[in-house]
Amino acid sequence: MSSKLPLFSQFVTDLHRIGREDDGSIAARGFDRLRSILGFDCAWYGWARFEPGRTIVQASSTLNLPGDFARFWTTMESQDLVARSLRETPGGVRTYDRNQPVQTDGMVELAERYRIRKWASAMHSRPNRTTVFFASIYRGDARPAEWETEDLHFLQGAVDHIFLAVQASQRRDATEPAALLVDPSGFAYLGLEACEGLLKSVWPGWTGERLPGALRRAVQRPGTVTLKGEGVVVSCERDDPSGLVRLRLSAIADLDRLTRREREVALLLAAGATHKQAAQALGSAPATIRNQIQAIYEKLGIRSRAELAGVVLQGRAGRDPGLTAQTRPAPRAFP
Repeated sequence: MSSKLPLFSQFVTDLHRIGREDDGSIAARGFDRLRSILGFDCAWYGWARFEPGRTIVQASSTLNLPGDFARFWTTMESQDLVARSLRETPGGVRTYDRNQPVQTDGMVELAERYRIRKWASAMHSRPNRTTVFFASIYRGDARPAEWETEDLHFLQGAVDHIFLAVQASQRRDATEPAALLVDPSGFAYLGLEACEGLLKSVWPGWTGERLPGALRRAVQRPGTVTLKGEGVVVSCERDDPSGLVRLRLSAIADLDRLTRREREVALLLAAGATHKQAAQALGSAPATIRNQIQAIYEKLGIRSRAELAGVVLQGRAGRDPGLTAQTRPAPRAFP
């Protein structure tokens, strides 16, 4: 790869620059830049998962290919010689030539339909993971140039660095430390390493790259859901740049463990109200307030009003990060 080493160095530098711009187009711009270096006509790249005897492309993008390319590929996936080789023996770059002796009907049909004559594919895989970032580049001239060895090395290095750039961007963009990119089946593609500790603390028996069942169900319902039993808030939304689902996890705030009425009681007591005053304010009997206080103490793991006031203060600070120990207002005494 000696002759293209300066180009590869510049390519990686450009990726870092694109990543700092945070415009969600790292992969697209990376492959567009790669096209000018390696001289291919079109490309397909994205996120895939390997199962025994099967390759599932969960999210992908194309460069200079018709919009139905990915959909058509799924009809001949079982005959894709390149995908089969990468699945069975991960690592390295695989190539295909329309004129090679070993063919399948599916490969021939895809090549003719999209005027592909030469094909090279690489992927970024990780140990003990079935999820990968892949890229296939295509030459379609009537007599396209052969792939040079250094071109294939360049492609593998580029795929690795594009993945790393996307991963770094995802970490920068995450508003919560526990953020993942997952597919609809709950397999994690990015962010699993950073979230592993939290996941194991909440689901001690969990292991692997597929999320626990409660999170898999949450993936099917975009929005925010609170898993009170697990003490976790889950936010789920489609991630447009990747085509996957962005999942954010955060611990439930102490006050969020309470019912709406219990929170109202807690706020009144923390402000200095007596049982009777809280009952009057809420239109409840004092005995009801006492029962609710007992439930509040049990849920929060506290035993005094002083501790309750601290919990309320901490909850307000969590909702307003600008509050500090000096600026937080003390609980107002109930009039």
